[in-house]
Amino acid sequence: MSKTVPVISGDAMIWAYDVALGVLFIAAARVCGETPPDLQPSWRGELEQDLRTHALVGSNFAVLLDDYGAEQKQELLKCALEAAHRIEARGGVTRDEVSTWPELEESATSFLRGAQHIDAAPLVELAEALADLAAGTLPPAPAERHWYFGTPEGRILQGG
Repeated sequence: MSKTVPVISGDAMIWAYDVALGVLFIAAARVCGETPPDLQPSWRGELEQDLRTHALVGSNFAVLLDDYGAEQKQELLKCALEAAHRIEARGGVTRDEVSTWPELEESATSFLRGAQHIDAAPLVELAEALADLAAGTLPPAPAERHWYFGTPEGRILQGG
């Protein structure tokens, strides 16, 4: 089973650790949902569901940032950054916390690949990388290599 999810914007791509992306996207969907429904744009519910779907399917689907309209992409990135900073403020995510998430169709142990705790730093770095990727400001990886974000060790280079 793969642990990587390709995230693509234009001609640029990064890999994301599926656990980190899943945690980040569920948290981001919750941030998106905090606005009262009557104050949300009509597409907000679809974006929340899309984030949850990507979180649950993990490495089975690429995240194609260009498939979102400009406002949707901006909102996705804003919610992901806010979610990452909230997780950072509370010191990460524990398996006990994840086990209470109603979005999960599997056990927290399985979803987290056995981890007891997900550190916040790789989640923040992943959220920032998504924003940089979408903005076209992410420095390119060296030739024949790819950035891999969200791993417990933080950003690493793959390939080559």
